[in-house]
Amino acid sequence: MITPEEILELADDLLEEWEADDDGRTWKEYSGTTKQLIEFAQQIRRDTLYEVIHILSSVPNPEANRTAINRIEMELD
Repeated sequence: MITPEEILELADDLLEEWEADDDGRTWKEYSGTTKQLIEFAQQIRRDTLYEVIHILSSVPNPEANRTAINRIEMELD
């Protein structure tokens, strides 16, 4: 499972210094290329799909989810 810390590590290359709004929310300014942003989003998606496969495989009757698992695995190829 991808952790919030790992997401921030992936994003760190694309984002500049942390900024704080008056209400205490923090954000970073994007400074990467479009290609880097797409690669970042694809990595998050890929990690999420692997997590979904793991969850679907861990249920008491994983064969009930076999079709869903197969479709997700095809997306990952």
